[in-house]
Amino acid sequence: MQSNLFVHITIDRRSTVDYNEQIKESIKALILDQTFYYKTLLPSPKMIAIHLNIDYKYAKLAYDQLIQERYIRKIEDDQYEVSYFELTNYFFDRNVAIYDAIIALGLTPSIKCVEKKVVTLSIDEQKYMGFNPKENSKYFYINRLYLGNMQPIMILENYLPMTIFPEIDQNFVGDEPLNAYLDQHYNIKAKLSHRTTQAVNLTSALAKYLNERKNAASICSTNRVYDQNQVLIDFGRSHTISSYYFQALISKEEISEYYISR
Repeated sequence: MQSNLFVHITIDRRSTVDYNEQIKESIKALILDQTFYYKTLLPSPKMIAIHLNIDYKYAKLAYDQLIQERYIRKIEDDQYEVSYFELTNYFFDRNVAIYDAIIALGLTPSIKCVEKKVVTLSIDEQKYMGFNPKENSKYFYINRLYLGNMQPIMILENYLPMTIFPEIDQNFVGDEPLNAYLDQHYNIKAKLSHRTTQAVNLTSALAKYLNERKNAASICSTNRVYDQNQVLIDFGRSHTISSYYFQALISKEEISEYYISR
């Protein structure tokens, strides 16, 4: 563990804010600005208490609160590390596959197939997604949950034209990286994507998959993927827990329900 980590964690003895809250917010700020990055080993609560010359209970309470908010985790007796990771820099700001983005974060990726089926889209739905609309056009729909170290990160639904990918509904299992599969089995490469993102609040169904509360702040991304011939081959829509703070419209009843259920 780096000895200079101590210098970043501070309290203001003149403040009326409790020491545990100050310690918690100090460490949280250091994690969010990536001074303390993913898997950084932190000083133990005992070491923090000695360093700040305060009662151990304040440091321990701060760590317990950070664990509850999923910023840090306890890995062994009195050993803690940062568990918060920043997906945005690896996925939304760079045009990379989700699977590769999870690997770039130093996590072990896995995919859980939630649903897959063949669907018929209306003319309006096809136009919205960017496809050339045709009556009774069939698309392969797949909805999957992406995990890193078995922790939910993103849920993503895709629509792929059956005219371009015949029999994909019969052969695609659902737990393999999609772009690599299309390249290997159809010799079609995902070359270009047009992605837009916005802050939204999670529905109860999406929140359940992402292990979050209903109306939690989330980043929703829609993505249109084109192949080497500039043909639209995939429309995707994803939701992930936000790396930043967004205002969420939450009622007092929902807040009470969330914390009671915890």
